[in-house]
Amino acid sequence: MNVPGDRHLSCHKKKLIPIEIMTLSLPSWLTLPVLVFFYKPLVRIFPKLDKDAYVRTVVRAGNRFFRQRFVRTPYGERMLFLPYCLRAEGCATVIDPEKGLLCQADCRLPCRLREMREMALALGYGDVSVVVSGKLHKKDGMLRSRDFLVRSIGQRQPRAVLGCLCTYDLREKYLRSANVSREGSLGGHGLKVIPQVCLLDGCNCRKSSVDWQELEALIRAKD
Repeated sequence: MNVPGDRHLSCHKKKLIPIEIMTLSLPSWLTLPVLVFFYKPLVRIFPKLDKDAYVRTVVRAGNRFFRQRFVRTPYGERMLFLPYCLRAEGCATVIDPEKGLLCQADCRLPCRLREMREMALALGYGDVSVVVSGKLHKKDGMLRSRDFLVRSIGQRQPRAVLGCLCTYDLREKYLRSANVSREGSLGGHGLKVIPQVCLLDGCNCRKSSVDWQELEALIRAKD
């Protein structure tokens, strides 16, 4: 099965051959936790390790492992988290500490981010949040993005979560063994959710880009 985003990883393949060889003999359920567990030791041993390439390999393994359970989860039991760095140029950027970036009803800017949000809600997603950088908007009362996600998941109690984020955020905030299990990942108060991840093309908190077709395919994914 081809997972959206595999084509983006071809350019990293040569750099990741040792990692891929290391996991070839492992059962599929063990590949993801092994990759996550070895990340920090490998960074210490190999300071020039391509961290972004490694994270993309982790995401590919995770998406493959959890995909069947994700697509079988009804839209109404899913949450979608989108990053505000994908907002259209000129966005009014109205921020609510509880809900994130709010799309204004009278906004006429062409905005793919708003299109993705509206599409997910039209499909019946339980909730869609546009996550704002708590580091850049601390004065607006925003939580750090990870705390915002955990709180929202705890409040909504979804079975599955689709997150769109950058490799930096993923490796610095989520790439920990405690966040990964066969039952799912993340979540507060012991809650585990079935994850899928769409990675951004870069790590610019103010303006970024993504493969919109890949993101749409992940949002629509259904058994």
